[in-house]
Amino acid sequence: MLRLLQLELPLFGLPREARRAPVVQAAEERRRIMLDGKSIDYAVRRSAKRRTLGLTIDTRGLRVAAPAKAKHADIERLIHRHAAWVLAKLREWQHPEHAAARAWSLADTLPWLGRALPLKVAPGKPGLAIFDDMLILTVPRPDDERETRARLVLLVKQSARADFSARLARYAAAFDAPLPQLRLTRAATRWGSCARDAAGGHRISLNWRMIHLAPRLIDYVVAHEVAHMRHMHHGPRFWAAVERLYPDYLAARDEMRRMSLRLPEI
Repeated sequence: MLRLLQLELPLFGLPREARRAPVVQAAEERRRIMLDGKSIDYAVRRSAKRRTLGLTIDTRGLRVAAPAKAKHADIERLIHRHAAWVLAKLREWQHPEHAAARAWSLADTLPWLGRALPLKVAPGKPGLAIFDDMLILTVPRPDDERETRARLVLLVKQSARADFSARLARYAAAFDAPLPQLRLTRAATRWGSCARDAAGGHRISLNWRMIHLAPRLIDYVVAHEVAHMRHMHHGPRFWAAVERLYPDYLAARDEMRRMSLRLPEI
């Protein structure tokens, strides 16, 4: 069974409580809290598998992952303790420039490996290719926007898997490590994670939306997760391993913390 031991690379800096455990799908409770005179809506997701409280903020707003029997008073204490962080991150997500970057349409350019490429939709067998610095998306019914967007997501995922697989193989070889399993995710709060099973095998999960980012940033995330195959912690030995694989990791890490605000919602 995987996830016996797992480490994650968050999309941006989170409080310690938000980094300890993976988010588990559960029913949501909608609540409201006053922070610094502002009324803040938030959602609580409870799970019997959780042992800690965790905070995340993304396009959906403030969300709390909680154990099934967590008291409401404890949840509110956690939010108040991190009120400055919560308000700052909500302001970042709601900034007009960032919101505009995420509000993507088929008529917009699409960030692709760090370049903003025009997207042309044409009739044909489903496919996605780059031609003359343009993304060509072929779908059976181009006039059906919902189907076109769904096809685009599937094809982008396929491209991301091919791209990430090659990077993972390269960094695993450089680290003298066996090639791990690759899993694609669309996690709201992390770029990647590394899990180890009882037999010692590894699985690396990578957020497929990284295909929008510059190759150097994807390389950093891959190097980060490959280093976890030997060092399942964030101690000095881990960061030394990351530096060997990716010497400019500090600059890339800082840049990655800002990129989650700008990724398009395709």
